[in-house]
This record gives sequence, structure tokens and C-alpha cells, in this order.
Amino acid sequence: MASGKIFISYRREDTSGESGRLKDKLEQVFGQENIFYDVETLEAGLNFDESIAKALGESKVLLAMIGPHWLKVVDSKGIARLQKPDDWVRKEITEALKRNLRVIPILVNGAEMPNPEDLPEDLKELSLKHAQELSSSRWNYDVRELSKVLEKMVAKKPGPQPQLRPNQNTFSPPIPQPKGWWAKNYLWMIGGLVGFLILVGMCVPDEEYITPVDQDSTTKDQLVQDAEALVETSPNQDPSVTNPEGNEIYESLTLDTEGGTDTNQSVHDIAGEWSLYLNGQKVSIFAFNQEGPNVAYYEYDLLNQRTAEGKGQIDGEYLAMDYYSTATDIAGTISLSTDNQGQTWIGTIYFPSNGVTAEVKLTR
Repeated sequence: MASGKIFISYRREDTSGESGRLKDKLEQVFGQENIFYDVETLEAGLNFDESIAKALGESKVLLAMIGPHWLKVVDSKGIARLQKPDDWVRKEITEALKRNLRVIPILVNGAEMPNPEDLPEDLKELSLKHAQELSSSRWNYDVRELSKVLEKMVAKKPGPQPQLRPNQNTFSPPIPQPKGWWAKNYLWMIGGLVGFLILVGMCVPDEEYITPVDQDSTTKDQLVQDAEALVETSPNQDPSVTNPEGNEIYESLTLDTEGGTDTNQSVHDIAGEWSLYLNGQKVSIFAFNQEGPNVAYYEYDLLNQRTAEGKGQIDGEYLAMDYYSTATDIAGTISLSTDNQGQTWIGTIYFPSNGVTAEVKLTR
């Protein structure tokens, strides 16, 4: 597939938050170098008109972000900006249509496609394009569907390549060696040894090798100590193999020698969007990514502006994360727990620099 960029056209007064949020998602799929977003992509001192034309020349598709105020934004004199020939949003979309680029209207915040009579003559073709809606309530799903369309035109960023060891791609068949005495007769030797052990077992009274277990004297702590000792003495072996008679311990306990976490316990799935309530009032949206017990998130305010970010880990019914506010440059910690199988997380956010603590709640 030929390389190409995705050009995001938006009006700051209308869809700045949603455009930045979409850019972050698309960069994860197609790479930062394949996304043109004027605020971050244009270098200082360059001619804006020439830079836009150059970016469109390198692009395969233009995403026209349309919010509820897209047609209504006016300049200082009260003139609708879209009706002005020098309006940059109008020039970007018009130039893309002239170049026969794929132009996809992206409707956000309940916006509807504009009627042809509301558009200037050079933009009327836009009203004939099939639009894609991005809803806040199903943002991740809608972005995935949009990405499937874009993958047909723009190459995804390559995944990590496996590292080959030297000569890993060559195969040399082993040279057969002549069989020794043991190789020819090992089955007979093993059979004889097994027969001898069976004969010895028949000759020894049962009470000499069977020790009954006193259930009252064997406590759970003793079982844990026995299992830990088993792991310490044979760290690279399966306890059920090194101690065939200790199956009850092995089956009842699952130990994680690295962190002590019970690996039989399922990890709650919190990927997606959650509403954050501070002291009982909804204040923002948390967008989570998750890989096993490890989570990372971005926080967006109610105007869809990204305000904070962080990462953490789920440990059973507890969720601990760090918090960094990109708006105020203040760091803190979030400690949450759930008592309803991960449907709701309740706890506190704490800022050490000023000693402030507040109650927080996450709900889907």
C-alpha cells in the first residue's frame, strides 16, 4: 500500500477538543508522521498557505471535522467565516476536493450534515459525501470503524519486528551418530528397574512408608510455608513434579514468585471511557487503555479538552494510579476500590504538594 497522510481539517471554535482526541487515536494506528494536524505539524516561520498545499499534496484523505457551530462561527464583523473566500477551513476542503482526495465529513457532538444551500459554491460537493459520526458515548468503537476505512488508503505503522539470532534462518540436519550400548538397551534397563521397585514395595509393610496426616495440626499457614519452601528449593521446577504427594498444596495455591499476585484471580476490564465524579459531581471523562493488570489513561474535561494523564495497576479489587495534570502541572495519586465486580470504582485523589484530598468515583 502506498504511503500517505491523513489531513485533519477543523475549526478551533467548534471541534478543537474532538480533533485533538481523534488525532491521538489515529497516531496509535498510523503513526505520528502520517497525521497532519496544523497546530503541531506546521513549523514556525513557514508560509501557511504553501504548507497546507504541500500537506494536501502528500495526503490521501481529508477528515472534515464538523460540529454544531461549524456553519455559525463568525469573525469580528459578524460575517460567517465559511462564507469568506480566505477562510482556511474553506480553503483546505476546497483544495482537497479539487485534488480529488477522499474527503470524509466527521460529525461530532450531534452535528448534522449541512444543506447544499448553506454552503458556498466551491463547497457544495461536500454535502454529497457520506459522513462518519463520532459519538462520545461510543467513541472507541466509532474510531475503530473509521480506522478500518482509512486503512484502505493509508498504511498502518509497522509493528515490532522479531529479532533473529545469527543463523536462525538456516537449518542444518543433525548428523546421525552410531547408537551406543545404552541407546540400544535402555528400555530393558528401565523395565527391570520398575519391576525391582514394585517387588520392594510388596515386601515393605504399609505402616512403614505411609504417614497419616493429622488434619487438625496442619494449618493453612503451614501449607503456605511448605509451598514457598518448595518454590525456593526448586525455583525452575513444577512443584507437582518435585513433590508428587503434595498435589493438594499445588492445586490449592498459585504463587507468583515475582510479585505475589494470585494469578487465578481475574483482572477487571476497565478499557474504554469512564465518567469521573469529584465529591459527587461529574467533572471529566477518563479514557483507559489496558494490558492485563496495567492501565494508562487520558483525562478530558466536559469540553473534550485533554487535561491530565497517568498510569497504574489493578490488584484484585484495588486500582492505584498516578495522576499528572497537564493543565496545572500538579502531580498526585489516585486510590480506588470496587465492591461490585468493577462496575464502579470509589476512592480518593491526593495531591502531596498542597495536602489536598478529595473523594472520587469512576462509573461507565
